[in-house]
Amino acid sequence: MKLLLEITIKSKIEMYNFGTKLAKLFSLNDLITFEGDLGVGKTFMCKSIINNLTTINEVVSPTFNIVQTYPLQKDEEIWHCDFYRINNFEEVEEIGVFEDFKKKIILLEWPKFKFELSEYHPLNINIEIISNNQSNLSEFRKISLSGSKKWDNKIKNLHNFLAL
Repeated sequence: MKLLLEITIKSKIEMYNFGTKLAKLFSLNDLITFEGDLGVGKTFMCKSIINNLTTINEVVSPTFNIVQTYPLQKDEEIWHCDFYRINNFEEVEEIGVFEDFKKKIILLEWPKFKFELSEYHPLNINIEIISNNQSNLSEFRKISLSGSKKWDNKIKNLHNFLAL
C-alpha cells in the first residue's frame, strides 16, 4: 500500500466535512478500513460517510454487534463493521461480510487481518491525534490515506474538492 494523501483536520466540523467529501468517491465493491486509537474519530468519520450516502441520520456504532447495515438502493448496502472483538478471519467469513461484495460498500474499523483483506484492495484511513506542546488534548487529527493503484485516481479526484 502506498501513501496517497495526508491531511490535518482541525475540528469536528472539518472531520465531518472530510468524511462527506470522501463518501463521494466510494462505490460498490469498495472496502475502506479505519485505524487509530480508541476515541480518535473512526466511528465519527464512518457516520459522516453513511449520512452522506443514505438518508439515515441515526448511525450507531457496530462495536457490540460487530456489523450494522444500511440500505443504499434495491439490494445494495453499506456494511459498517468493527472487528475489535473478532479473533480470527473465520469469524468474519461466518458473518458473511464479504459475501455479495459487489453489492456493498464496507466501512471497517479495526482491520486486524491485513493479509486476508489485501485481496479486496482496501483504502486504509489512519487517524491520529496531533498533540500540541501545552497538552496532549487536541482536536487536531492527522489523517493518512493509503491504498493500492485502485485508489490512485479516486484520491486524485479528492484533491479537486478539498477546500478545508
